[in-house]
Amino acid sequence: MSDYSPDETKSQLFDENMWLQGALITAVGYGAVLTLFILAFYLLCSRIDRWNGRSHIAFLVYITVQFILATLFQASSARFTQLAFINNRDYPGGPGAYELSFFSIPVDMLGNTAYVLSNWLADALLLWRCSIIYSNCRFPLWMIMAFPSLVMLGSVASGILYLIQVSTSSPFLNSSANFTIIDSSVSLGLNLILTIMIVSRLILYRYRISSTSGFGSTTGISERYYTGVIAMIVESAALYAAFSLFFIIPFGLGSSVENIAFQALSQVQIIAPLLIIVRVSQGKAWSTATAQEILSAKEGLELKTARKEFMPQMRFASRDNTSTVQVDDSMTKKTTSSTVSISDDVV
Repeated sequence: MSDYSPDETKSQLFDENMWLQGALITAVGYGAVLTLFILAFYLLCSRIDRWNGRSHIAFLVYITVQFILATLFQASSARFTQLAFINNRDYPGGPGAYELSFFSIPVDMLGNTAYVLSNWLADALLLWRCSIIYSNCRFPLWMIMAFPSLVMLGSVASGILYLIQVSTSSPFLNSSANFTIIDSSVSLGLNLILTIMIVSRLILYRYRISSTSGFGSTTGISERYYTGVIAMIVESAALYAAFSLFFIIPFGLGSSVENIAFQALSQVQIIAPLLIIVRVSQGKAWSTATAQEILSAKEGLELKTARKEFMPQMRFASRDNTSTVQVDDSMTKKTTSSTVSISDDVV
């Protein structure tokens, strides 16, 4: 059988294969973004009222901007892939060499800019969610959020430096100061910090809920809504952190798998905040009042249980036109009255 493969090395073919697979996976991710955007938009619009009007409008603006950025990146990725694999297929060295040489052309810079902006927005939303979850902490909120906020500022600075660098050369070329890995490392660090903070806080409240028997059935607060495994994954944007790690490790090792991870990350970093907003619009996400509701309900349940345990049992029995009052089955007192019965629930 004849061999029609291009005159390229196996390494070059593998690079191009990873790039093309990354473009296809990105298209699948964009489909998920589109679905979540429509769902979040519908939920926010259908449940808006005068009490949550401002917050829902802010969320609508946020998801619309994120969806536009996802669309721009997808269009940029599709066009650049077409230029490399179809329009300029015979470029010396193949599509891989074309990518390295023309990474800074306007159509690709459009995608890079959309990627950085959506990254900032995703980090900002996660930072805000962390502040909401820690709003009832015994320590001042500014003290808790100071370090993550500084890392966020570092992420913005490294993102600007990344855009400046890729406007002149490809980030996949060896460089003394590669701001791609610097920007990705700072963003990953921020996500890991916030993920650990959010998950640890939710685990703490999960323990407080589970340590009180009958909490969910008595108070109506569902444990799985706020502290279940799915809630922890969504609230902490663990999916975003996992894909960031999936990109930065191959990139640091110089593996071509980075082409898949980099393109997929562009949509995953938008999917994660959209999942959070869907939970917010459904009323299942953690709010500033959730912690207070849980603690108040827990204290009320414990008080009710204690009163049931220590409240003297009272029984009134009638005999010969007299009534006997028995307290703890040990004290009796006679009085003239009609038969009276008191339930244990009367306080």
